[in-house]
Amino acid sequence: MRNLFFAILFGFVLASCEQELPTDNIDFSDKMVVNLLATNDDIIKVHIGKTLALNDSTAEEKIEDAQVQIIDENANSSTLPYTFLYDGKYISDFVPKPQHTYKLVVQHPRYPNVTGSFRIPSTFKQVAAKWQDSTDLDSMGFPTGTISFNVNDAVDERNFYEVSLFRFEPLGPSWDVMPVIPENPEIAADPTFNEAGALLLEDAGFNGEQKELRFSTPFGSSFGTPYKFLVVVKNLSSEYYKYFKSIEDYRVEGGLFSDPSSIFNNITGGVGICAGASVTKDTIQ
Repeated sequence: MRNLFFAILFGFVLASCEQELPTDNIDFSDKMVVNLLATNDDIIKVHIGKTLALNDSTAEEKIEDAQVQIIDENANSSTLPYTFLYDGKYISDFVPKPQHTYKLVVQHPRYPNVTGSFRIPSTFKQVAAKWQDSTDLDSMGFPTGTISFNVNDAVDERNFYEVSLFRFEPLGPSWDVMPVIPENPEIAADPTFNEAGALLLEDAGFNGEQKELRFSTPFGSSFGTPYKFLVVVKNLSSEYYKYFKSIEDYRVEGGLFSDPSSIFNNITGGVGICAGASVTKDTIQ
């Protein structure tokens, strides 16, 4: 009887999960969705869409007729035109500079005005990356290598980093994305990645120190030709880090019997993200 009771109870739980939730009394406010993730090595690209009601099954609709402005610290204003390039975005004709703050203003007659601001952090401080082959063996018994570099972390501020690794394939030719496999035990124990597979780090464990970071690589040659590697490190603003960390938390924590965490939002008057990062690249021949 006890087992039968729990079986019936579980059946009611599953049945309730399949029922549609009432949405008639939900107060839906139509707002713009604005996403701006800027770096010091590219022009600014702004994606603008609109929020959808829970019962709206249509595809996302881009807003192509908004007025988008970027205002720098000296009150100089630039209007960003819409282009169908980059999957439909508003683009600038300049590249933002490190250690500068910019304001975003988006206006449209059908929606509330949207504002936000972002700062490009200082460029990443590192000792040149190096690579060493045959430092370990993989699960199949093949030798692996190690890419390493030092982080000279600033002591007077919280710092956040994103690490991406690439390997040059001459047959392409192209830079192919490599999996980021940390060898530092304290990082490898609980790593956080963004949707592109890049490693996200905060300096809580090495604030103000020179920290050596190590990452595993495949065997070091292709048909007898040594691989060429590219290390890309971004120094992230706190908003940039919180945004991608919240996406990863949402992906991991969401489930049938759990409430997913919310996505970080720092846009006023709408929904979205406005954040900056500086980029440092190092090629290992």
